Amino acid sequence: MRIMKKPNISSSIKDGDVKMEEEGGVKKRRESENPPEDDCCPICFGNFSIPCKTNCGHWFCASCILQLWYYRSTLRRCKCPICCCLISKLVPEVSLLVQQEEDVVELLKKIRRYNHLYISGAYGIFLKVLALPLLTRRVLRALMDTLMDPDQVRLNYYLMRIFALFLSWIYCSCEFQFIPTGGLGIWRLFDICAIATVAIFYLVGLYHRWVLRRRVRQLAVLPIHPD
Repeated sequence: MRIMKKPNISSSIKDGDVKMEEEGGVKKRRESENPPEDDCCPICFGNFSIPCKTNCGHWFCASCILQLWYYRSTLRRCKCPICCCLISKLVPEVSLLVQQEEDVVELLKKIRRYNHLYISGAYGIFLKVLALPLLTRRVLRALMDTLMDPDQVRLNYYLMRIFALFLSWIYCSCEFQFIPTGGLGIWRLFDICAIATVAIFYLVGLYHRWVLRRRVRQLAVLPIHPD
């Protein structure tokens, strides 16, 4: 007599659960690779344009987060505007990697350049050496921003006078004679030049601040046209 085996209901249920978990994992992975459809960029409050995700899991427009890094930090990592976590890696949306538009390709290069600056280890040091032109430009820009900051005029005044003293010491130690000083002396001449430099940068900074505030006022009075 042939005995009929009962189907193993528990094993089929387990297989179904495993399959559902795998499908859920794939779905979550796909969702994590794309920005939320019902969300917007937290910086520009517009639709995502060339979106990228930070290592803390937040999505931004690539141009927005890179501009924030350009204007807020010199050599340090950018802070996430949402959770203040240091951003060490930017991951662009997967679909962008196959696009050939010029603006997309250029932004992807900038994202890779940002990621290379904060890789640790020997390979990271090698990449930082390759990025020396970028780092040099950023240091010079930060220095110029500090010199043109009207709120830092007292600090700039003392620093420039110390720098003038250092230059005059080098000039006298090396016994140079190529600068006509007249009756002022080399120290007095460098000191006057330092004070004049601080005054010029202070006036330029005030003018730059006035231009920015004027632009903000003009944008504030512009009418908003609904789409």
